[in-house]
Amino acid sequence: MAVKKQKNGWLCDIQRNGVPRIRKRFDSQKEAEQFEREYLLENKKKLESISDKRTLNELIKIWYRYHGVNLADHQRRKKQLEILANDLGNPVASQLTAGEFLDYRFKRTKLDKKPLTAKSFNNLHSYLNAMYRTLQNIGEIDYECPTGKINFIPVQERQLGYLSLDQIDEIMELARSSRNKSIWWIAQLCIRTGARWGEAEKLTKKQLHNNSVTYEFTKSKKIRTVPIEPGFFKQMMEFCKLKTPNDRIFDNSLKTFSGIIERSDMNLPTGQKTHILRHTFASYFIMNGGNILTLQKILGHSDIKMTMRYAHLAPDHLKDAVSLSPIAIKEKARIDIE
Repeated sequence: MAVKKQKNGWLCDIQRNGVPRIRKRFDSQKEAEQFEREYLLENKKKLESISDKRTLNELIKIWYRYHGVNLADHQRRKKQLEILANDLGNPVASQLTAGEFLDYRFKRTKLDKKPLTAKSFNNLHSYLNAMYRTLQNIGEIDYECPTGKINFIPVQERQLGYLSLDQIDEIMELARSSRNKSIWWIAQLCIRTGARWGEAEKLTKKQLHNNSVTYEFTKSKKIRTVPIEPGFFKQMMEFCKLKTPNDRIFDNSLKTFSGIIERSDMNLPTGQKTHILRHTFASYFIMNGGNILTLQKILGHSDIKMTMRYAHLAPDHLKDAVSLSPIAIKEKARIDIE
């Protein structure tokens, strides 16, 4: 028993795995036993987590069955979580510590022959946090995420790259000369509508209608319709005239397109090669005076913060920095005096 009678009163000495040990003296047995009950109640979640012996891989399987399988990138995310679990030695999920995770982060980002970038590891960290949080929300676990309070690695924000007009011509010429006839058409759709490559690549004929294209199975899981130039629409309809409404128009072409980008020797930002046409559309849209909210709808961003990455390209972006700087005010005052 934790409560024992002693010469100078009653001692409450609580020693349980997973609970900080505490020793406290009381004048009466009743006070000591009440303190024991309250202290154990406060630490109930810690005690329950110790009794949950399921491994990290076991939780991943439960998460995948109940939630993960419904995500657009479910297979990739499940595989990454399994690699993480195995690298950590597949620990008991409730007993994973922040220190163990930080040691793993140091290894993956600093010591590996091909270290992960900060952004890539932050993505993995967010997947793990989301898995624990989901299982807690549905009542499958009753303890907090052990990595939830660990800060993500700070990542320097970079400007999104885009192609010059000459580079656009070069890319399109290389695409047109490819034996894969789908590449030029997909590239044209991406540069004209800001589509992701996968969205354009998987188009069926029924998604073309009334001088517009409707994208399905998008990242946000919402369909969106974007107008296209009537002349180009007519050419596309001619290209796929032998297709039925449910037929895919294009062949899989992303790997070949990536090869074209590599052969072009263009110095594109790391990680932006497959999205460069989408970024180029968005950049020119804003530089030519387009509205940021309209761009959000065209690109299908669920969060305006994603679209705001292009805001600095607007012709009038922060123009007050010129007219309201101390030098500008001083110059204006000088002119007024003269």
